Amino acid sequence: MAVAVQTSSIAQQKSPITASITTPTPITKSGAEVRVDVTVTNISDHTVRLYKALGLDGQAEAANHVEVFDSNGKALSRIDGPEIQMRGETRHLPKMWISRKTVPVEPGESSSDFLILSNLFDLSKPGKYTVTVRQEMRSDDSDPDIKLVYATSNTITVTE
Repeated sequence: MAVAVQTSSIAQQKSPITASITTPTPITKSGAEVRVDVTVTNISDHTVRLYKALGLDGQAEAANHVEVFDSNGKALSRIDGPEIQMRGETRHLPKMWISRKTVPVEPGESSSDFLILSNLFDLSKPGKYTVTVRQEMRSDDSDPDIKLVYATSNTITVTE
């Protein structure tokens, strides 16, 4: 008996952007403000449109997914949104951003913003925290369905 097996591979679209993060103060006192600078660079040969919060800079979390892990590898939950009760625990949902826009970024150019990590996550326990950011943008293909492409940043370590 012969069995035909068909395999297919879906090529993932190469992201036209790269993301990188830095912090001016990788070692801080407990309770101090922790700033993370986010830079997204257009590495394509055409203009791209990136999401950005309306209003002042300093709200990079509106356009980026931020992940923070403690030294044991446990993901920290956001604390900037409303509290909910889930399975007997109090949790915070991320703040929902309604007001954001897209901004054009030309080939070879970058868009920069920052976020205050200590306003988004509870970093009050002394230790090391790793931080990664993922920028998403709409694919510029002509398909009528909205597709997203992602750029994941480098990982930085913050010591409280």
